[in-house]
Amino acid sequence: MALKLSVFTVAAPDMTPEQLCEAAAASGIDGIEWRCKETAPHLRSEPPSFWGNNHCTLSPSADETEINRFAQAAAKYNRQAISVTPYLTCGDIEGTEQIMRLASKLGATMIRAGVPGYDRSRNYNELFNITTSYLHEVEQLARTYNIKAIIETHHLTIAPSASLAHRLVSSFNPDHIGVLYDPGNMVYEGYENYRMGLELLGPYLAHVHVKNAGWQPPAHPAQLTGDPLQSIEWSAGWRPIANGQVPWKQVLRDLKAVGYDGWLGLEDFSQTFDTPTMLQTYVNQIQTWMEEI
Repeated sequence: MALKLSVFTVAAPDMTPEQLCEAAAASGIDGIEWRCKETAPHLRSEPPSFWGNNHCTLSPSADETEINRFAQAAAKYNRQAISVTPYLTCGDIEGTEQIMRLASKLGATMIRAGVPGYDRSRNYNELFNITTSYLHEVEQLARTYNIKAIIETHHLTIAPSASLAHRLVSSFNPDHIGVLYDPGNMVYEGYENYRMGLELLGPYLAHVHVKNAGWQPPAHPAQLTGDPLQSIEWSAGWRPIANGQVPWKQVLRDLKAVGYDGWLGLEDFSQTFDTPTMLQTYVNQIQTWMEEI
């Protein structure tokens, strides 16, 4: 299994595109997944953050100057743009095509398509039908632009697990529609045996995100009465890649077993390291695990 390491720029909010590409090159990360979202004016005065004032974010409405800036940052450091990763709403065909145009201009081969959230307010079957109708149109766009559209295994959506993601994509051509497999998200919701899920996805396995999370009981002593019949609320949070509930060495074994030869994309939200150290630690960690398996 060849190492192909990338980084999703959501995890590097304090870096400009140029700084990120330079740091990626220094650490040995070849692929760049550009976060794509409008940054509201009021956010720009705030400190850098993953989902707020993220300095490494491409605007969906980017003009040629902005597009060229991102393209030149990658080119200067010989990094490959592999994905433009937006936050699309399921059914937004116009927005989806806009992102595909951006991806094409940047030389990327993937975008993330929209999937509805699930909060018990609408029936799953209704949301499933809406999504497959959307993906039929997305498949045509993907064929036109030669850009694969991927849906992510993500908690609080109708695709939290490999099997539910597979149910959404299984009627489409895997050359055009695929799945972004994210075991870190599946700590929150959607865990299934990793190898079984990967075997099920088969040709639809298009990309993998690497992060980790874990569950813990409440920290407040008043909730920890020792009474086995007393309900307590556990909570999940992000962890360093090596220290969460996802056994990444086993996941790498399972990826190897199914013949996966795509990208492993860093998306560490644990805030354990500064950004350059996070990038280098990721590369060292993956290389060590791959040598051990």
